[in-house]
Amino acid sequence: MQLNTNSQLVCVNSAMILIFFMIISFVAIAGWMPPLSPELNADQVAEVFRNNTNRIRLAGLVMTIGAVFLWPFGVAISEQMKRIEGQLHHPLANLQLATVTLTVGAIFLAGMLWMLCAFRPERAPEITQIMSDLSWFFFIGAIPPAVIQVLAIGYCVLIDHRKTPVMPRWFGFCNLWIATGFLVGEGVFFFKTGPFAWDGLAAFWMAAFFFFGWIIVTWYVVRQAILHEAAEAKSLSAQGVA
Repeated sequence: MQLNTNSQLVCVNSAMILIFFMIISFVAIAGWMPPLSPELNADQVAEVFRNNTNRIRLAGLVMTIGAVFLWPFGVAISEQMKRIEGQLHHPLANLQLATVTLTVGAIFLAGMLWMLCAFRPERAPEITQIMSDLSWFFFIGAIPPAVIQVLAIGYCVLIDHRKTPVMPRWFGFCNLWIATGFLVGEGVFFFKTGPFAWDGLAAFWMAAFFFFGWIIVTWYVVRQAILHEAAEAKSLSAQGVA
């Protein structure tokens, strides 16, 4: 059996590149820890972009570059999900990959909007404020695709009843739990202050913990599944099994 183990490892390891680019852009370059307050008025928001034009442009650029590395990571996840679903049909793996694309788009658009806000800092403050609000809505509030993604992964893992499952059952339950953590980000559409605002304890800090925690755990589990698949194929090959 011919395997593309190295290609899968390249894809799954892109998760680390994603984390690196997001932290560099958000923390080191933009310095948005915590994010801009939703309570800022139009003039205050515009002032932030006028005073940090090049930094925010660079942060947005790095963010858009980092966002695309979520795609190969999603591909690696789907490849292992296909092993569970069988050779003919892969609805859960395909659903997972489709929702990844929407999440990539949300992060990418947030970075683009930051660059757009900083591109013409002399424009009317109200326009800059609208685009800034929209960027945070995309970045923190575009949760539904990610929720469907982790539910698809969790369900797929839990229906694997083979003696040695592709991915451990605890990982399936972990994804179901992660889905509840993602949902707190939906508060950004209703609150400008408090824990559910986009700079709040729940919507930002808790959601960030769940997001990055999920990436690290998923990277480990999927990478182990890829390596186990390769070892299993090598063992069968040594026994003369085609």
